[in-house]
Amino acid sequence: MTPTPTPNTSPVRIRWGWFVTCIVLGLAAITIGAFAIPAAGRWDYFAGVLANIGTTLLLVGVVLLLERRIIDTAVRVVRTASQQTNEAIRTQIRDLEDRLATEWQSATAENVAEKKARTTRLTEEFTKRIVDETKRDE
Repeated sequence: MTPTPTPNTSPVRIRWGWFVTCIVLGLAAITIGAFAIPAAGRWDYFAGVLANIGTTLLLVGVVLLLERRIIDTAVRVVRTASQQTNEAIRTQIRDLEDRLATEWQSATAENVAEKKARTTRLTEEFTKRIVDETKRDE
């Protein structure tokens, strides 16, 4: 049995440039809308639009950061579950291999048919157990 290659465990890269740019632009738009435009008097609508654009940019920056963190966490959880499942299956396969090796150590020319039948039964039991566990987990 050949071991499966380990997946790339590098962390998800956060694009700090996008995050910081969104935050800075958002704060700038809110600041311009809050202080510069209302001083002109009749531009209240434009001030509101700038405040909304600034708030949206702030939220986009936060969502970008949270998205990367959520994706990183999800990848880590899936990788861990996959490794645990693979290890459990490898353990069961080693157990089956040990049972079959033990069974065939005592084989003679007279009981080969009996050993084949026992091997078939052990393999079918193993397969049924794996399938039942998979169905139960779904």
